[in-house]
Amino acid sequence: MTNMPVTQQSKEYPPTDITCWKYFIRNTAQYGDYTLFTHMGRDHSRSEFIADVEALAAFFHREVGLKEQDVFTIFMPTNAESLVAFMALNKMGIIVNFVHPLLPPENVEELLKFTDSKGIMMLDMFAPKYASFLKKMGLPVILCSPKEYALPDKTVCPIDEEALRALSSGDVSVYEYPAILRHYAHQHVNSVPEGRKYLAVYMNGGGTTGRSRTIKLSNFALNSVIYGLGAVNIPIQKIGYDTELCAMPFFHAFGLCAGGLNALNKGARAIFLPKFDPDVFIQLIKTYHVTEFNGVPNMYKKLVEHPGFDMPELKNISVMYSGGDFVSPTLLEKIYAVMRKNGSKAEFCAGYGLTECGAVCSANRLWANKPGTIGQPIQGLRFEIWDDNNRALPAGEVGQIVITGASMMDGYLTKNGPADTGIYRDAYGTKWILTGDLGKIDEEGYVTFIGRKKRVIIISGYNVYPVDIEQLVEDLPFVQECCAVQGYLGDKPIVRLFVVKCEDGDEDAYRETITKLVSDNLSVFSVPKDIRFIDEIPRTRLQKVDFMSLSQFEPEV
Repeated sequence: MTNMPVTQQSKEYPPTDITCWKYFIRNTAQYGDYTLFTHMGRDHSRSEFIADVEALAAFFHREVGLKEQDVFTIFMPTNAESLVAFMALNKMGIIVNFVHPLLPPENVEELLKFTDSKGIMMLDMFAPKYASFLKKMGLPVILCSPKEYALPDKTVCPIDEEALRALSSGDVSVYEYPAILRHYAHQHVNSVPEGRKYLAVYMNGGGTTGRSRTIKLSNFALNSVIYGLGAVNIPIQKIGYDTELCAMPFFHAFGLCAGGLNALNKGARAIFLPKFDPDVFIQLIKTYHVTEFNGVPNMYKKLVEHPGFDMPELKNISVMYSGGDFVSPTLLEKIYAVMRKNGSKAEFCAGYGLTECGAVCSANRLWANKPGTIGQPIQGLRFEIWDDNNRALPAGEVGQIVITGASMMDGYLTKNGPADTGIYRDAYGTKWILTGDLGKIDEEGYVTFIGRKKRVIIISGYNVYPVDIEQLVEDLPFVQECCAVQGYLGDKPIVRLFVVKCEDGDEDAYRETITKLVSDNLSVFSVPKDIRFIDEIPRTRLQKVDFMSLSQFEPEV
């Protein structure tokens, strides 16, 4: 295995009618063998990864009998096994249904039935909790252990006995991941014919309407995201040595594309984190040559507040990408302060995406970074701003963000009901995703995100944008974070502001300070009429602010 130096990053090949598996093989063949990922101190090479994919694909074909465009569910955290399974299934033309590993049993059962999944892969520690419906459904179950890739010989890693006992009765067929690799070593099955027709994944997300949707993404869409990111990525100076930390979940397209597949295709060494832990994250930066990572703002907030993040190893980091939520100027200032103190010239590059387009749609670049914006569209996508009548608006005007291009979804999965593609066709037949988000585009093509269209607060016919209030208030020294939502006093709409304090003090005085600040800087309609202090801002499973739950608060009497 070699870690060949590279002075200029080789471009990913343009996406064609091939699977994500063949795209990975094509992109990385130029680098030879190298450390593809590291798990708990053990390095694993590209050739080893390929061998594991081949073994698992042979198992799926010969043991489970999967056929092209069957569906198989991966119910796992961010780990190497998930990518091995994804690539094995993808090689055969199987659709991978990614499911959040902390969903309740009834929700998992519902998704398995809705997608007509032919089996499920999960960590052994989860099995007892989900055993009841798995035995009832009788699907094949693959059990993995978190220790597998940490051992010198992963094929002998023991599976938890309690998990095996929980699934021992009934019609369910239980397979142990290490035993599969051992039994099917050196076996091979042919890849599916190359073709754009194959769906690659089902992503179970909120959809642009906020309702739970299962989104269909093709191989071409995923490969187009990776190719678009190739024009955003910084050069890898040393293949298999420069390290990318992947902490975002693969059950979200942001984690799968911007994290897992992006790292694999460009020759970086990847380290997969099943969950974000600031202590672990910081130790990895100290131990490895970490050059970049991506995440959501709350992750960066936890890092910059951790005393251990102030360390000389930050000088190796070149870029940090962020998506999924707004980054306050105060947080950005803190990030740059600690980076510059430790000799890092890293840029913090905010971006934007939605699952319907592979979750990465625009981004600031290391060399073209405009703070306060979500950057410019990645290659292969085009943004426009439309009014309520679906007409394009000129630069600088606020309207709905709409997107067209190569990484668009095939639509939403529907069963026993009218088709709902989620795709709008204009008068010329061009397909667009109507994002439900408000924004504007400047003369240079940089996009500014304003907020969710449904989140705009309308008072006396005037549009109030919560982000304007939040940016202003979070600069106050006693405010840790805040969230503005629409509330009601009687039948009258108002701005309700939730605030997390970073210091004790007179809350009535704090309310007066906030009210005066907003009054002096924004319209009279933006002034919060109800300010309440809470211990923490609620968040979704993806660590985004759960403003919907805050909107349901009843006013205090």
